[in-house]
Amino acid sequence: MVEATKSPQSTSLRSLVSRFVLTKRTDGKSPRTVQYYDGNLSRFLWYAEKEGWPDDIYAITEWHIREFLGYVASGTSRWGLQGNGSERCQPKASHSTVHHYFSVLKVFWGWCVERGFLTSSPVAKIKVSNAKPRVIQPYSSEDIAKMLAVCNLDYQHNAKLLGSRNNALILMLLDTGLRVSEVANIRLADVDTSSGWIKVMGKGSKERVVKIGQVVQKALSRYLIHRPVNGRDELWLTEIGQPLKPRGVQMVIEHTKQRGGVQTKGNAHRFRHTFALNFLRADRNPFNLQYLLGHSDLRMVRHYTATLGMQDALEAHVKASPADMFGRR
Repeated sequence: MVEATKSPQSTSLRSLVSRFVLTKRTDGKSPRTVQYYDGNLSRFLWYAEKEGWPDDIYAITEWHIREFLGYVASGTSRWGLQGNGSERCQPKASHSTVHHYFSVLKVFWGWCVERGFLTSSPVAKIKVSNAKPRVIQPYSSEDIAKMLAVCNLDYQHNAKLLGSRNNALILMLLDTGLRVSEVANIRLADVDTSSGWIKVMGKGSKERVVKIGQVVQKALSRYLIHRPVNGRDELWLTEIGQPLKPRGVQMVIEHTKQRGGVQTKGNAHRFRHTFALNFLRADRNPFNLQYLLGHSDLRMVRHYTATLGMQDALEAHVKASPADMFGRR
C-alpha cells in the first residue's frame, strides 16, 4: 500500500483518539457509550500499529479505512486475542459488526474535521449499508412460565431472597422492556410501589418514568420483605448483600432458563422484544412504545411493527389457507 507523505503539521492519531473519547466523556455521554467508542477505536489503533501505519492523521487515507473494515469483515482470531474471551473473535464478524466499526470511525473522523484538525474525512467516500434487521423473536408464554416456576420452586424451598428477587426481576423485565443496564441501576428511591412508577436512567443520561402493573408490584413487595437491610440503596441485591450488576442480571436469566429447560435463544434483552411486541399488539401506538423503551426516534420501533405485522399475517393464514379451504370441499 502506498502511504501518503507525512504532513509537516503532523497530529498524532493516538492522541486525537484520546481527546475524542475524553470529549464524549465530558459531553455527558453514558459510561457505556464512552466505553463503546473507546473499545472500537482502541481496536482500530491496534490494527494500525500492527500494520505499521504512521501515527499521523494526515497520513491515514480512505484505503487505510477500507483495509481495516475488510479485516473486521473477513479476519478470524481478530485483535490478537488468546485464551478466555477470544472465542467471540474466532468466526468471521457479521455485517452488523462491520457497520458498528464503520459508524464509530465516521463519527471520529467527522469530529476531526469539525474541530479543524482535518479539512476532509477519509471515511467520506466509504459506504457500508445498514445490516438487514432480523426477525424479532419474543419469549413465549411457555418459556416465561418455566422461568417463573424455577423462581417459585426456590422460594418454596426456603431460598426466599433468591426466589422472590428473581421472580420480581423477570416480571419487571417482561412488564417494562427495560434495558439490562437500566433495570440493574434502579435505586430504592426510584420506585414508587404505591403507584407502580419507576424512574429510570436511560441512554445518554436521559431520565424517564415507566409503569409496572399490579402483578409486578406484588412480586416487588414480596422481594422487598426478604431484601437485606444493609444501607445499600440499589434495588437488586445478591445473597451476600452486594448490588446485582448488569452481568449479574444476565447470569440470573441464563441460569433460570437452563434450570427451567427453556431452549429459546437469547438472554435478558429478549424480554425487551417480548414486551414491545405484546405492548404493540394491545396498544398499536408506536409513539407510546418509543417513549417506554427510551428510543430517541422510531427507527427501532418500526422493526417491532414490521414483526407484529408478519405475525398477524401468519396467524391469519391459518384461517385463510387456500389449500386447506380447498381440502375441506
